[in-house]
Amino acid sequence: MVEKLAQFTDIRCCLIVGGLSTKVQEAALRSMPDIVVATPGRMIDHLRNSLSVDLDDLAVLILDEADRLLELGFSAEIQELVRLCPKRRQTMLFSATMTEEVDELIKLSLTKPLRLSADPSAKRPATLTEEVVRIRRMREVNQEAVLLALCSKTFTSKVIIFSGTKQAAHRLKILFGLAGYKAAELHGNLTQVQRLDALELFRKQEADFLIATDVAARGLDIIGVQTVINYACPRDLTSYVHRVGRTARAGREGYAVTFVTDNDRSLLKAIAKRAGSKLKSRIVAEQSITKWSQFIEQMGSQIADILQEEREERALRKAEMEATKAENMIAHKDTIFSRPKRTWFVTEKEKKLVAKAAKESAENEKGSGNEVISAQQAEDLKMKEKRKRELEKNLPRKKRRKLQAAREMLEDEEQIKKPGTSAKNKKEKTGLSLVDLGYQRAKAVKAAKKALDAGKVVQKASKKSKRSSQRTQSRTEEMHELFQSDMSESKQKRGNRGRGNKKSKNSFKSKSRYKRR
Repeated sequence: MVEKLAQFTDIRCCLIVGGLSTKVQEAALRSMPDIVVATPGRMIDHLRNSLSVDLDDLAVLILDEADRLLELGFSAEIQELVRLCPKRRQTMLFSATMTEEVDELIKLSLTKPLRLSADPSAKRPATLTEEVVRIRRMREVNQEAVLLALCSKTFTSKVIIFSGTKQAAHRLKILFGLAGYKAAELHGNLTQVQRLDALELFRKQEADFLIATDVAARGLDIIGVQTVINYACPRDLTSYVHRVGRTARAGREGYAVTFVTDNDRSLLKAIAKRAGSKLKSRIVAEQSITKWSQFIEQMGSQIADILQEEREERALRKAEMEATKAENMIAHKDTIFSRPKRTWFVTEKEKKLVAKAAKESAENEKGSGNEVISAQQAEDLKMKEKRKRELEKNLPRKKRRKLQAAREMLEDEEQIKKPGTSAKNKKEKTGLSLVDLGYQRAKAVKAAKKALDAGKVVQKASKKSKRSSQRTQSRTEEMHELFQSDMSESKQKRGNRGRGNKKSKNSFKSKSRYKRR
């Protein structure tokens, strides 16, 4: 885009992104271009590991889609990039949605900031028509058939389809290909070159459909996009605004169609309420859905075969790459080991922590629809769990064992419970620490004792305790009879006279008493 805008001027620009050759990018940066379009990670990599590359002459720093850059995984990189920039500069932040994280970055990196707003953040253009296709419960298996029915008759070209996962996007691409439609895919499993090729196919209208994840929700300005179909309902208003923003641009008309299941209705109501838009309902013909459902069922074996072939090709390609890498290591051993080791501003352990937190956050979003947590929040949660574990470790061994036994007993009780019991009667035991379990156990014991003392509950003696009491009673009687037979009455009276309960001087004394002396 920048190159096309500057093609008839003397302005020089270069692209610095991951997945492309670092040597070519280093040469482009050393030529001192006027504009550098870069991703934060690759730019930091060049600043730390490439010779004669710095930001000393930087005049303007522009952060496009600032709220997305500050989400999990990018926040630390943006802060590091801002730190490496000179203080005497102008900084601009662009986004359709400004969040609290952006406000924090403004406080950190801007001096006397000025806020400019073209339109309200949640307002969509008047030329955009928004529609909803409701997917009833038990009919969710026909969602692919509904999509194919729409794309075969109503929306036939210049359509971007947003799916929830990379696997779903790839499956839809295979389905469209088997149905005879030209489609391209864009998601995180593709290399940078494959992504650029897919975009070029869609721009040149060699592909009528672009099936993508949220990777394509921002930063794409493709002229003439007529329709956006949300095959997977977006998780929040921000995602919805960015997705539908791919169409109805610069005064053109556009359609936004969203598939809504019963689980997504509350989210869609919130979107409509906050955005102030009136969503129309679209009904797809049942005959068309049945036709495409039968087609998908027939193509099931072919889809499985294609996926299996792709897995085998991927494994073969990986093996070839490993073999080529080993050959290069042997052939160019001296050159490779003479290179300085590439450095990064965080350790490997911290990188793994951020990646793990990102994965957990993504899984939570799928299940609950919650917002993305920041890296700092993930770190705080991890430290909180660590402190709880340390508290349990500091307990005496006896208490730890008791708490562990209580936890195991509760787990056994949960497993024994019937699956038919109501959800109200079931108590959530999972996720509790040993300390919490011990506290609940002690509280229950105290309540039982209090009820017993008050006479509300009568303690029942077990058969075992009855038998033991009978045995002790019989033994006592037997010993008393033996005592009576061994000693006469006069000796018994003489021994107990005037002594009461006092012990004689010659009576047995414990070892501890002798030790104390």
